[in-house]
Amino acid sequence: MERQWTFETLALADNPSLGKIMSEGQSPDIEKLNGFIYCGWNHDAIGKLTGEKFKKGFWKRDGISYGYNETVAQDGNRYLGSWKIKPSQKKPFRMGHFKVSYVKDERLQHYYKPYAHLTLFNYNVPDNKWHMSFFKVIRDFVVLPNKNDHSLLLGKAYLQLWGKTRIACCYFILGHPEKVPHAHGHLQP
Repeated sequence: MERQWTFETLALADNPSLGKIMSEGQSPDIEKLNGFIYCGWNHDAIGKLTGEKFKKGFWKRDGISYGYNETVAQDGNRYLGSWKIKPSQKKPFRMGHFKVSYVKDERLQHYYKPYAHLTLFNYNVPDNKWHMSFFKVIRDFVVLPNKNDHSLLLGKAYLQLWGKTRIACCYFILGHPEKVPHAHGHLQP
């Protein structure tokens, strides 16, 4: 029987186990992400520089799937506790926008090859401008740890610098999905 991962067991897993999931897992169906927001947790220390906890939401515009990050209060409870949006539930701060696609549909980069079967969050989009332009170097590869289960995602972030130079940054976990509240209306950040 296949192991069933949870948010908590992924948070406690070592990097070799997470690497195995990335290489063997199934790509999320992009359409099943649209309209949802996930609680996120950075698994590794370097990812925590921007905050251990965050949220990622997904929407579709003009036939293309996109996503964004929301900042949350850091409560010190690691992968447990709450994900309270900052500055407020009514007015979240959205940043770090990205395009969502399948790796196989993108121009192949050398380091994409091990992840050719996965989904890509590419932050090199026009919405990341001015003081948010540093996001443009991020590329996330995302997998379903449990087959056909879109309630839990595992990702690996890379920084793509100066064209071909890339740096593996960290693993992150997305779970506890909720429908994006109607109050956010058009879903565009």
